[in-house]
Amino acid sequence: MKRLALAVLTVVVLAGCSDWNDDRGRGDAPADQQPDQTRKVWPNADHFPNISAFCIGGNGVYTTTREAPPTVIVDDPECAEGGVLRD
Repeated sequence: MKRLALAVLTVVVLAGCSDWNDDRGRGDAPADQQPDQTRKVWPNADHFPNISAFCIGGNGVYTTTREAPPTVIVDDPECAEGGVLRD
């Protein structure tokens, strides 16, 4: 039983020393992978917060300049041919 506990402790310690941790946190996804699709932007009267949207496949991704997570609309009709997000 002591050997099992020692083995588990060793694995945990070695995992803590790996490159899995970086300056962004514990195993975060790369921040440099941003979609480069054209965005449709709707500004407010005071230009803050703006709302922007773009499509990834048939899914609409809506973001705001506030600290809110993006909203994803699966099979967004605005991403279909003729939709406001489709050029």
